[in-house]
Amino acid sequence: MDKNSLDRRQIRHMRRVRNQILCWVGLVIMIAILGLGSYAIADTLGRKLSASAAGTGNNTQDGQGTVSADETEDEAQVSENGGVIAAPDPIDEIIEETGEQITEEVPEEEQEILDRLEGMSIEQKVDGLFIVSPEAITGVATATMAGDGTREALNQYAVAGVVYSAKNVVASEQFKDLVSTTKSMYREIYNHDMLALVDEEGGFATLGGHIEEVDVQPSARELAETGNRDNVTESYEAIASYLKEYGIDVNIAPQAAVKTVENAFLADRVFSDDADIAASMTAAAVEGLDKGGILSCLAAFPGEGGTVNNPDVVGINTEKNQEELAECEYKPFISGIEAGADMIMISNIVASNAGSGEDSCSMSEEIITNVLRNELGFEGVIVSAPLDQPACTSSVTPGAAAIKSFIAGTDLIYVRSSIAFNEARDAMLGAIEDGTISEELVNTALKRIYMMESNL
Repeated sequence: MDKNSLDRRQIRHMRRVRNQILCWVGLVIMIAILGLGSYAIADTLGRKLSASAAGTGNNTQDGQGTVSADETEDEAQVSENGGVIAAPDPIDEIIEETGEQITEEVPEEEQEILDRLEGMSIEQKVDGLFIVSPEAITGVATATMAGDGTREALNQYAVAGVVYSAKNVVASEQFKDLVSTTKSMYREIYNHDMLALVDEEGGFATLGGHIEEVDVQPSARELAETGNRDNVTESYEAIASYLKEYGIDVNIAPQAAVKTVENAFLADRVFSDDADIAASMTAAAVEGLDKGGILSCLAAFPGEGGTVNNPDVVGINTEKNQEELAECEYKPFISGIEAGADMIMISNIVASNAGSGEDSCSMSEEIITNVLRNELGFEGVIVSAPLDQPACTSSVTPGAAAIKSFIAGTDLIYVRSSIAFNEARDAMLGAIEDGTISEELVNTALKRIYMMESNL
């Protein structure tokens, strides 16, 4: 055998050895890939079966552990590149495939509200949309005590709250008894609380200046002139403290206004003629009431600091458009909202150039829903100004005003006379009966009111 033949045999031998090695390596790789794929498929299937077992105890086709073919088909795929395994199906897809139903648990507080609504008649629901003076439901000229007449009125009208004024205050113990007895009667009848409200500012108050035991606080203007917003917070916290002592839940204050005319009818009730200062002080007042455990109600959107007329006497209006209001009047409301204001009252001012048309803002969807609710982002309770104010009744009846105000976006309707209350109540009931107002819309407003009450 020559040398060349020997070299060729050695070369062929080396090639065979190399090919054998490559074959073995390829076989090992293939086994590894198959093992990995099998593990992924088994793991995915195990996860599905565990999820099904946790929810139903047994999600098999025949009840004896046999998983249906359509549940396992294509559960995982080995890609053509030899090693990428498809991710398991999302849990919501697995639940959909297995027929699981997810029931979102309703928070206890919300469930209590739903149960409360379920047990109410439509008349009680409509009554729950009103805040009134004590005279509006009792029919007396001036209410200073709560007796059989009050109990009879509350049995007939399940109003959301009663707004007390200075004429209801004779003495410290008398007023405490009036409020506490009325609230106790209401709770005995309906098994939940009603709201007690007042207008209480320094220098303009229901209690301050009428009861010796109450320390009168400085006016809004006097507080702002100190230049220290902490003084405002402390003053409104002091107000909240004595209001709580008398059983009050809501203070219809502060006046979130900017004084833009010298002889504004609100006078010293306005913090400042500077919008930024008024905004800062408004927020400070809200913070003070919150610290004292009293709900706040900013008055009265979009602001009444530019009118010389009193809406309790005559109609009021503003010539400003939306841009002008946003540059000035809206600022205190925005800061009050950011500070956590619980309620906002809508003014009976007419703002034709800002979108209210010929109606007052208290009946304007543009002002209430589009601007206050949507643009400014207020999520709390919206209440109308008194719909029996001359500023409102000069153009529309209390009944028509109540319907328009509620449809426009208010949650609570405020009236002060018995004639206005009965007319507005009947109108609201009629609007629900003929489909002008849906019961769903009523329930939405009531839920918002009840959620606010839960903060007390």
